[in-house]
Amino acid sequence: MNLTHINTDNLAPYLPDGLSHAVVAEGGKTVYLSGQLGWDEGGNIVSPDLVDQLAQAHINIKKILTEVGATAADIVRLNTYVVNYRPEDGAVVAEANLKLFDGVMPASATLLGVQALYAPDIRCEVEATAVVKG
Repeated sequence: MNLTHINTDNLAPYLPDGLSHAVVAEGGKTVYLSGQLGWDEGGNIVSPDLVDQLAQAHINIKKILTEVGATAADIVRLNTYVVNYRPEDGAVVAEANLKLFDGVMPASATLLGVQALYAPDIRCEVEATAVVKG
């Protein structure tokens, strides 16, 4: 399996925000992760805070990736949804993404502000797509 991260010089840089312009995946199986929330193993929201909920959603993503023999390095697409998005939330998401990808080239990504999610106390949801060795 081969992943090529595209970060062209003729567009605004995305790497400082913890994402790549595109990822080309060859020779593997695609794994689509359902949106992950800031819930712990018991289904309890970890905190009302966006930082904490993103951190838990990323922990949950890593647990799922482990189950399929993958790591954050195998993520090719990351979609983050933030309830009642404000401009300062962008920096929070970027910092969380940099921690998720810790030392590996980040995936392509989208950040969307939404009115509401699954339950009133949910601040964010994170979907991921990974490509793992076939």
